[in-house]
Amino acid sequence: MNIKTSTQSKTLNQNLSFETQAVRLFRTLEIEILSGQLQPGQRLVRRDLCERFGLSQATVSEALWRLESDGMAESAPMYGTRVSPITVEKLTDELMLRQALECQVARMVAELVKPINIPRLEELADQVDTLISEATDYGMENMQIHQEFHLELARLTGSSLLLRELERTWRRHFMFFSWVSVWPSPSGWHRLLLDAILTQNPDTAERAMRDHVLFGSTHQLKVLEKIQKEGTGSLGTASLS
Repeated sequence: MNIKTSTQSKTLNQNLSFETQAVRLFRTLEIEILSGQLQPGQRLVRRDLCERFGLSQATVSEALWRLESDGMAESAPMYGTRVSPITVEKLTDELMLRQALECQVARMVAELVKPINIPRLEELADQVDTLISEATDYGMENMQIHQEFHLELARLTGSSLLLRELERTWRRHFMFFSWVSVWPSPSGWHRLLLDAILTQNPDTAERAMRDHVLFGSTHQLKVLEKIQKEGTGSLGTASLS
């Protein structure tokens, strides 16, 4: 499934006039990666990017460095930079990292959540569940709402570092979600997670979040194993079918 980009530039690059050219280019390339315009493993040639955007080598290099820092691109001597490939190993590592971050968030929120926070969390959880159940093409705007539910939980921890790292992890999660099919979520999946967190029992919250993060991962890993074994090279909208 390729994430739609009909309003990407207008939606995600608005109000960014204060940002440097390198940051703007980074955001533009990030959107193209998340939307599937730039595919996993595709080369990012500095000369071509300079010509395309009318920018200097230094500006392009800084933008590519930012992509590498966020794990969305990688460089190698004598080869240059490419969009990070999606592999079994990388998906496994990302699952471990996301579990660590999200489960810690769930534990902390279970202890810190206040009645005033609950209506907003319920609104987001229900909104995500409705989008998942009704969407025929789960696009970028839907994914951003999905992410917002998880980031709202992270904000309640009061840790800016935890929030920042989870946001970066979610951007990479977009890449996996865009290129590797997943099982449909159970009905009310996010409301069930929130209910577990609102028990205010950290162990219950952590178990529910771990199940949530790992949902569909076995299927995704099987898809990637199949692709790597066959050596097809391009993911497309990969599935086991």
